[in-house]
Amino acid sequence: MNHIISNKASVEAIINAEWEMFQQVNNIGGRASCQDDFETFYIMRFSQYASWTEEMVEYYLKFVNSSFAAGRNLVSEKYGRMMKYTHPDYYKREIEPFVPPVTEGQITFINQIVKQMVYWEKDFSKEYPKLSAAGRPISSDMDESGFTSMETYARGELETYPLEFLSLYAEYILNLKKSGKSLSVINQEIMVKLYGYNSIEEAESSL
Repeated sequence: MNHIISNKASVEAIINAEWEMFQQVNNIGGRASCQDDFETFYIMRFSQYASWTEEMVEYYLKFVNSSFAAGRNLVSEKYGRMMKYTHPDYYKREIEPFVPPVTEGQITFINQIVKQMVYWEKDFSKEYPKLSAAGRPISSDMDESGFTSMETYARGELETYPLEFLSLYAEYILNLKKSGKSLSVINQEIMVKLYGYNSIEEAESSL
C-alpha cells in the first residue's frame, strides 16, 4: 500500500475538486447537512481513492480536472444517475436527457465491478456485522429502506467513469480477487484508521 503515501497529493486534489462539485449539488429538499461536513466527506473519499493503484489515481485526477474545466459536475451527475434505480420515472424525465449516455461497453465493465463489490460487502458483513450495519444497505433490493444501497451508489458513480478508466478498474478488481484480497476490507482498514482506530477489529468491538 505504498502508493497511498506517494499519491496522497493526487488523492487530495481529487477530493478537493469533488468537494467543490459537491457544494454545487442542488438537492430536491434543499441543501443537505453533509454538504457542510468536509471531515466526513474527506474520510469517505480518501478511503476509496487511497486504495486505488497509482495509475488509477493519476488517470482519474486528469479526468476530474478536465470534467470540472468543461463544466461537468460529476458529483451531481452521480446522484442523478442513482435515481435511474430509485426513481426511474423522474430520472427518465428530468435527468437522462442531460447526462452523457452509458455505452454497452461501460455497462459490461460496471456489471463486472459491481457484482464483485457486492460479494465482498456481503462477505465483510458476515465477519464485521456492526461496522457493516453502520454503513449503507448492501444490495439494490434494499433501496426502499430509505437509504440508497451500496450497489446503487456504486452504479451511479461508475456510470460517470469513462470506458478506459472502467477497464482499468475492472482489471484492478480482478487482480484483487485473484490475490485473495477484498476491496471492502482494504477500504475499511483505511477508513477506521482515519477515525483513530488501530484496526477493523478494534473499530468493530467499539460499536
